[in-house]
Amino acid sequence: ASTVSVTPQASGRITGVYFKKGQDVKKGQLLFTLDDRTQNAAIQQAQGTLAKDQALVQQARATLAKDLGQVEQARATLAKDQGQVEQARATLAKDQGLVRQAQATLAKDEAQARYAQAQSNRYGELYKQGAVSQDQAQQYSTNSQASAATLQADREAIANAQAVVRGDQVAIKNAEQVVRGDQIAITNAEAVVQGDQAAIKNAEAVVSSDQGALENVQVQSTYTKIYAPISGRAGNILVTQGNVVQAHGTNPLVTIAQIRPIQVSFSVPESNLPQVQKYIQNGKLKVDVTFSGNNARPIPGVLTFVNNTVDNTTGTIQLIGDFDNAQGNLFPGQYVNTTLTLTQEPNATVVPAQAVQNGPNGQFVFVVKPDMTVENTPVTVSSTIDGLAVVPKGVQPGARVVTDGQANLVTGSKIRIKTASDSAAPVSSKSGKHRSSGSKPAGGDS
Repeated sequence: ASTVSVTPQASGRITGVYFKKGQDVKKGQLLFTLDDRTQNAAIQQAQGTLAKDQALVQQARATLAKDLGQVEQARATLAKDQGQVEQARATLAKDQGLVRQAQATLAKDEAQARYAQAQSNRYGELYKQGAVSQDQAQQYSTNSQASAATLQADREAIANAQAVVRGDQVAIKNAEQVVRGDQIAITNAEAVVQGDQAAIKNAEAVVSSDQGALENVQVQSTYTKIYAPISGRAGNILVTQGNVVQAHGTNPLVTIAQIRPIQVSFSVPESNLPQVQKYIQNGKLKVDVTFSGNNARPIPGVLTFVNNTVDNTTGTIQLIGDFDNAQGNLFPGQYVNTTLTLTQEPNATVVPAQAVQNGPNGQFVFVVKPDMTVENTPVTVSSTIDGLAVVPKGVQPGARVVTDGQANLVTGSKIRIKTASDSAAPVSSKSGKHRSSGSKPAGGDS
């Protein structure tokens, strides 16, 4: 049977005792209460710390959301400035085309200027020779000068266009510098976001620790109410209301012994072990217990345990039977007589065990004939129970056998019966039980 010593798991003053000594208690029944003010204060403190750290988690998440918005804003700015770079490059390409166009115009005008200069030189010579008039020579000279002026304008246009191109290149560099700044800003914003995420994880870890601390103090608070761990009968109350107890102390508050069901531990000689193993394979074996000096009806139970080792000091092996003990007749520590029934032989032939003798040819009994002579009759004895030997073969029910004085007899000897009860007894046919018995205490733990 199970016996449990109830000890407190928390320290404190006992504020209530809710049972009486010797009372039957049920599993889960409230037995004691302890002062729980310290535990309640610890719960409130842990709840406050948890609420504070949960607020810090929410704050860290809000900061993350804000910084994620700044990352998105920095990426939008980068996209816009990258568009400015592309636009500046398009302007550069356009202005570089204008430079090439001005250079082509210059080349064309230079060819025209050379032709106009050649015409002016030729007509100037002809004028000197008197071949042409002064007006004609003057006209070609004017054309040459106009071409020279056009060349100068073309060169200035090229210079202006090249200056615009250089401005475009500077604008591109500035725009690319802005883009690089945008990229750095994004990197910095993402680093801030990573820091926010780490801060959230740290804050959540703190909250998890707070929750564990709260659960711990809540569990500690449950220890201020002490319940019966098993159903059974309570012993003496060892600590009364008002006393201060310490957690996990060595002195129990009360001891509860399980009595329904209960176990009975007993031993049989190791020579009986093969029979026990043989019959237990066919099903559960019946165990009956009786009390010494008590003629009450045996209490039935079932064999549930056979130990795995033989006690070398006694040559026995431990067995345990389970009893529902509905009437509560068995108590832990009680000594009882146990009977283990292995099998039954209905209508077995039995003789008094003292009638069986051992001879050179085996076991035998002296059977009394009607003429009061005896005959040596070989028998086979299968077992001996309560002073009766089970004889499967050798004698028939109703035969009379000698139970005393066999040393003076041989086949054919004539006998005289002193009394009907002590010199000869009839062989009977009855139901015999193969069993092993012993006297062992009830309630031992297995």
